[in-house]
Amino acid sequence: TDEKSNEITAIPELLNMLDIKGKIITTDAMGCQKDIAEKIQKQGGDYLFAVKGNQGRLNKAFEEKFPLKELNNPEHDSYAMSEKSHG
Repeated sequence: TDEKSNEITAIPELLNMLDIKGKIITTDAMGCQKDIAEKIQKQGGDYLFAVKGNQGRLNKAFEEKFPLKELNNPEHDSYAMSEKSHG
């Protein structure tokens, strides 16, 4: 939708206005875009993006690399959240 595409194009414009060197930039899953990640790195920042199930291969790669079953022990807690709508 136009609203979603506006968010994806607005994030890089916002990054142009900010000094993010040495900062950690976070976004929701909509901002989890390769171009945005590269821009943040080029400007000297780091990023932490949300990943949702509708992000196919990326979500699968995370599930394979970081299976939740490994976290189920008395020394660690885990938390999962499922959203049905945006916002």
